[in-house]
Amino acid sequence: MINLVCPTLDLFIYHLQEGGVGAATYPQDFRANIVEQGSGTDPKAIKFLEVTHFDKSAVEFEGQLKTDNRIKGSVGRFALDENYGLALNISVDGKFNGQEVVQCLEVMLTLIPEQGHLPGKLGQTWMVSGWVENPEKDDREILANDVYQTLIEEGWQYQEKGQFLGGTVFEFWRSSPQRWEKMEAASHLILILYPNQKAMETGADFHQDWKGLFCYRNKILWAYGQSRELKEQMVEEFNEMSASIKGLYNLDLCELKLALQNNSLALSNFVNNINSIEVRQHEIDLNLHQYEKSVQSIAKKAGNVFQVSNDFKFLQEFSAIVKAKYQKQLEQDYASLRPYLNILEHLRGTIASIVEISQAQSDRDFQTFACLVGTGIGTAGVVASSSPSWVIPLKQSALIAATVDHLQVPEPWTNFSLALSLSAIAGLLGCLLASVCITWFCPKRLSNKSDRLR
Repeated sequence: MINLVCPTLDLFIYHLQEGGVGAATYPQDFRANIVEQGSGTDPKAIKFLEVTHFDKSAVEFEGQLKTDNRIKGSVGRFALDENYGLALNISVDGKFNGQEVVQCLEVMLTLIPEQGHLPGKLGQTWMVSGWVENPEKDDREILANDVYQTLIEEGWQYQEKGQFLGGTVFEFWRSSPQRWEKMEAASHLILILYPNQKAMETGADFHQDWKGLFCYRNKILWAYGQSRELKEQMVEEFNEMSASIKGLYNLDLCELKLALQNNSLALSNFVNNINSIEVRQHEIDLNLHQYEKSVQSIAKKAGNVFQVSNDFKFLQEFSAIVKAKYQKQLEQDYASLRPYLNILEHLRGTIASIVEISQAQSDRDFQTFACLVGTGIGTAGVVASSSPSWVIPLKQSALIAATVDHLQVPEPWTNFSLALSLSAIAGLLGCLLASVCITWFCPKRLSNKSDRLR
């Protein structure tokens, strides 16, 4: 039966610099968690565990399992280009077979500190390594499957194989709905089964190389995933705006102004999202270049160490997929979304024109009203100012006198009542005459909203 000697677990977690995680925050949390584990959190598995080194960027610890196997590890923060991340490394001395490997990994998992919610996370990669004894034909595949299901309960969907320093490399991940469409978070695992102890010791020198390679891979997948979400969001927003076009014909001026404001905001968001897709496209190009350089560097370095078999086709296949699918897809997205932007710009111009027409009509209605009121007041004022010359003769009229008597208007108020009444009548007649003149001499106005918007 196959034995896995000195199993080692690495976890690389990557974040954007603008993610907001403080530089010295996590080491302290790691230390507290590790001390808690060593104080007896899992007494069935760990005999003792203690922190041997602690500073602002790293924590180192060591201890012993109940099986008397020595365990040691470290966790620390690192910077890589414009990104940074956390690297965890745990190794156990001794050889393990079958279920013992699973139990050993389960103990290692208990030592991983709680991460909580980390903003700006790009992704993560698991790496398990060790050298094997007594492997038979299918033992490596069975061991690889057990390791993956221990770390990722759902089990793997896709697998690639290669060779590194004479050993076998397995790559596993989950993706939906298609093989390379959308990688599931925390599902990427690299398993390296070295042929002997010397190869494993040599492979330890590649730790920094793998860390950089996985960073570029995770960032490519993150950028592509972000572009997919942006496109879905943009198409949804465009459909919502398109569906609201018919409703513009039934809006009043205030509602039209609100629609114009909303459309302007949607247009601004659309422009920003298109620019973001272009940024993601550049990020994929840049990180693919870095990824390919890392693959070449690892291959060259491995070839120079000693003459053993190396096969990195599985890493190169990822480059081919990025070129054939991701880059082409983003180019198509950018080209297909540009017409949407033009439509939104035309829609905004249409709404702005409608608002201008509605505002002009509203202003003209107000001016007409003011003209009519002014004419009526002016006419009433003229009649009122001339009342002394005609009120007394008018009051002597038999009809007016009878009406005043019938209404029982007091004598002191008779002159005022007659002047006020006739001024009001004159004002109304003046308004009526002015409205006839405006209708006759001015151009015909749009009578309703539907006519206005045709």
